[in-house]
Amino acid sequence: MNLDFLYQTFFGYTIQDLLIAIGLLVAGYVVGKIVYYLFKTVGRKLTAKTKTDLDDVLLDVIEEPIVVIIFLTGAYSAAIYLKMQDRFFSVILKMAVIILLSWTAIRLVNAIIEKILIPLTKKTKSDFDDQIIPLFSKGSKTVIVILALIMLLDVVGFDVTALVAGAGIIGLALAFAAQETVSNLFGGVSLLLDKSIRLGDKIKLESGEVGIVDEVGLRSTRIRTYSNETILVPNSIMANSKIVNFAQPNSFGRGEIKFGAVYGSDPEKVIKIITDLMKRNPNTSKHKDREPKVEMLSMGDFSLNFTAKFWCDDYTQIWPTERELTIEIYNGLNKNKIGIPFPTQTVYLKK
Repeated sequence: MNLDFLYQTFFGYTIQDLLIAIGLLVAGYVVGKIVYYLFKTVGRKLTAKTKTDLDDVLLDVIEEPIVVIIFLTGAYSAAIYLKMQDRFFSVILKMAVIILLSWTAIRLVNAIIEKILIPLTKKTKSDFDDQIIPLFSKGSKTVIVILALIMLLDVVGFDVTALVAGAGIIGLALAFAAQETVSNLFGGVSLLLDKSIRLGDKIKLESGEVGIVDEVGLRSTRIRTYSNETILVPNSIMANSKIVNFAQPNSFGRGEIKFGAVYGSDPEKVIKIITDLMKRNPNTSKHKDREPKVEMLSMGDFSLNFTAKFWCDDYTQIWPTERELTIEIYNGLNKNKIGIPFPTQTVYLKK
């Protein structure tokens, strides 16, 4: 068999050299796939037998990067065989390693959060750790990306020392422009440390909007309204404005319904009927210090004015309970033949 064609050259390399280099690349890919399969099967079985989650986390982090490392080893071996160890190839390889390490570090952060920190926070009664985890995640990933960019610039040939020094001078100039950003950052941290709001709390902003706290981020707080709209409020405003938090200091809250009865009604009878009616509602508090009560407020122009006050052990039930009780009060007054007033005017005509 004539194999002379293997010694033909392309771009300065023989076909034989190119085939060997390709073989090294394929070998790196195949070995990487085999190692990945072993991690997924044998590795998982071994870590499942241990009591700690740390080995599971490490396996999650390294199983894919290790495949890339093996493939890069094959590529590096092929380059050495072809004597391609020039500066350009060295730069490309270093950049690939930096990107790989950064990717692995970010995977490590995600794995630690998902496998260790989040399960731990579910065991605690405090909401502070639940809110600080997103800030830790974003902050650590930002640091990793910045460090990776600095190292990449250094590999490419930029004078990183001069760049960092220049960044310090530029940073002073930008500090004034970034005052609001820094203020928002510290505002978010102060909100979490002060525990004035927590994820899931129902709050009312100073501007009047009411909604649920979905996220406290680095720059702003995300609030979801009952119309399924999202309000983004800068943390500096959240930290320095008056906010009504319906979820604090306790889970229970009070509701109030104002109504009227026509003149001639027995106030004591009205109070008893509506009080009993509210006590029967399953959502009103049965605690002795938070029992429903009805008070007569005033004698108006055309009605006796009352207010019905009740408590709910879960503040989220206040508004649906108000709707239920409003209907029940209307039906209760009608059932007991107590007139419900409406504005009237009496006009006398002189004959």
